[in-house]
Amino acid sequence: MRFLQQLPNLLKRETANGQYLPLVDGLRFLAIMPVIVQHTSERLIKHGTVDFSMPIEQDQLAFLASRGTIGVFLFFAISGFMLSLPFARHHLEGTKAPHLKHYFFRRFTRIEPPYLVWMTVFAAVLLIQGAWAVGDMLPHWLASCFYLHTLIYGDYSVINPVAWSLEIEIQFYLIAPWLVGLFFSIKNARHRQWILFGSIFGYIALQHALGWQHSPFKPTLLGQMQHFLVGIWLADCYISRWQKAPAANKAWDWAVLPALLTMAYTWTEEFGKSLVFDASLMVMFTAALRGSLFPQLLRNQWVAIIGGMCYTIYLTHLPMLEMQMLFTKHLTLTDHYLPNLLLQLAIGLPLVLVSSAVFYLVLEKPFMKKTLPNFGLAFSAIKSVLGRNGALVKAPIAGGKKLVTVALLLVSTTAFSQDTLTNEYQLPPLDTLIKLALEKSPVLRSQDVWIEIQKEEWQLQKKQWMNLVSVGAGTNVGNNSVLDYQQTTTSSEYITVNRKSAIYNAGVAVRISLGDVMTRGDKNNIARLEWERAQADRQILEDKIREEVITQYDHLQAALRLLNLEALSLETQRLAFEVADTYFRAGTMKVEDYSSELSKKISAEKSLENSRIEAQKAYRMLREFVGI
Repeated sequence: MRFLQQLPNLLKRETANGQYLPLVDGLRFLAIMPVIVQHTSERLIKHGTVDFSMPIEQDQLAFLASRGTIGVFLFFAISGFMLSLPFARHHLEGTKAPHLKHYFFRRFTRIEPPYLVWMTVFAAVLLIQGAWAVGDMLPHWLASCFYLHTLIYGDYSVINPVAWSLEIEIQFYLIAPWLVGLFFSIKNARHRQWILFGSIFGYIALQHALGWQHSPFKPTLLGQMQHFLVGIWLADCYISRWQKAPAANKAWDWAVLPALLTMAYTWTEEFGKSLVFDASLMVMFTAALRGSLFPQLLRNQWVAIIGGMCYTIYLTHLPMLEMQMLFTKHLTLTDHYLPNLLLQLAIGLPLVLVSSAVFYLVLEKPFMKKTLPNFGLAFSAIKSVLGRNGALVKAPIAGGKKLVTVALLLVSTTAFSQDTLTNEYQLPPLDTLIKLALEKSPVLRSQDVWIEIQKEEWQLQKKQWMNLVSVGAGTNVGNNSVLDYQQTTTSSEYITVNRKSAIYNAGVAVRISLGDVMTRGDKNNIARLEWERAQADRQILEDKIREEVITQYDHLQAALRLLNLEALSLETQRLAFEVADTYFRAGTMKVEDYSSELSKKISAEKSLENSRIEAQKAYRMLREFVGI
């Protein structure tokens, strides 16, 4: 009981400057939860055994669950906000200017140690599972450790795919001091805020004009800068205006849910929707700073505590969910999507939060302090290199250059020490290749259109009964002349009287055709079966594409193995020829034996070249089939 009472203080985030903002951690909670929901949903769909009653692509709840990446964009805005605050306070309140040396050291010691530990652990797990060879994994591990995997390979890290967003964060960290300083050098507050506001939407226009919203720029800062600019604009508004007048407005509370839903439905690469998305992000973030009930919810103790652990949660939740599905994939709760998702979340969310709390206390929180944690001799050695109290290295510049040179040599040596034949063919995992082939297949896209046509025809067939019913209305208007006999006391005569008449009619006519009535159900069934057959045909096409990718992948792997064997054979023949050449020059080897060794070397070279051509052909075929 005493432990539970102390647990909140134990888990509470520590900040280097001592200025803790629980509301911001509440926003981090709001950002991490959609990410967990999305990844749980993806694992349920991929590994689960439920045969859903409704196709998953038609389920709106599944669609909303797939929008978890909006939480990543919220993380970007939070980073822009938090990193801008000290610079904003310096320019607007006259506080001490942040020292760049301490800024970069703080970012390094705060982010890097937990990241390196987890990337190493997950790489080791993949090696133990046999999914990768050490020589193949090492370049990916190095690229991930230096936050360069997306830039080098053009794809998510094979070790931990969520690291793509951390790479973008690091890119922003590197330019943030100068970018924020550039904006805050504008002294007029109104002008500065309007320029910042305009730069958000101006950047989106520039981004779409240059195509930065698409790969390979999308998973880089060029593809996501607008979200960080939102955070910078909010930091300016907060310091210059809202902090001084913190009056709460309940109207902002009502804007939160519409803003989140708008973000969910406008997260696309379309220009207009991108503008609406960031406008909604600004509204939601502003509601957190200016609302009444919403900020109170974000400041809730446990909401803020979970948000404070978001870095550890983000790094570890995906492998945890994968492990969970090994044991829970056969659990089902009806054949509907939502109950099964809630079931997996009920199991997975406590697992993720509890394990993350432990990892947070051990690997993340110790690095939140200004001074490096003392974990024994290893960290003492690191502290002796980096200096005391978080100060940067005070060694001579020449020494620093030597360290950089040695580090670059180590990286380059490790990256290029493998045989160039292996590096020439960097293969993603087979599952990734199959997924890409299915996504990019024009045959499947055409089949999807055909399925949609069949579905519409089925829906039209179900409405054919309306042809049996007709609704009519009409009006007949006319003039006629009538002879009317008129008699008075003095005379009698016929007079002509003109009269107008109008006849109105309306009604419903039902035409009952015995043939239509008797065959209507059969026609509906035929239309439904055509739709189902189109879906079955798509599954057959998927299976064929999957089999073809596997076949080509296996063929390439076999070609690569043969290539390596031929390379080893050539190396052996070269060594044998060098020995033979030495003996021949010394006059102790016959010409026939020397010629035989030379022929073997030439034959090995030809075999290697043929194997290389075959491997290149297999590689090109696989690449073209997959579409990358």
